[in-house]
Amino acid sequence: MLLGLPVGADLRGPCEGKVTIDGIDYDASNDSPGNPIVIPEDREGLRIPYEGAVTVQNTNYLGSVGVVVGPVTVTVGDWGLDENPDDIRETTPGSIYVLGSELNDIVGLYELTAFHDADGGNCDATAMVKLEGSPLETTIGLAAVAGAAITGVGVVSAGVRKKA
Repeated sequence: MLLGLPVGADLRGPCEGKVTIDGIDYDASNDSPGNPIVIPEDREGLRIPYEGAVTVQNTNYLGSVGVVVGPVTVTVGDWGLDENPDDIRETTPGSIYVLGSELNDIVGLYELTAFHDADGGNCDATAMVKLEGSPLETTIGLAAVAGAAITGVGVVSAGVRKKA
């Protein structure tokens, strides 16, 4: 019920949770660039077991988890309004989130943000997440290299024309 992805170091509210990625458990201690949640390079379709719980009334809940990339947050999971009339307050055993293609073109160290809102209260969490991979193997990375090359050619060309 809590978060489809890792809960982070800055956890505010009556929630708890953890995930397991490649046999490593991550929880609220993964709060710094030196201790991030590591998402492997081959991540599309990655199955991420998770556990979560809230200690307050959990009816009419919704939430989201995303990765902050520059001025935008890339949503990697969300849960729309669920009335939850039985007020279930923890995930079912064996809960699994399957990562889609949302993060395929992103590598590096980023902030992960999440929230869970319910009738009884809300939770917010942040953590650091390291998206492994080579920037040169992503569309964004290749575009950056191409842009730098074009800029370099333009600068050299401008300098050559000025001398002539």
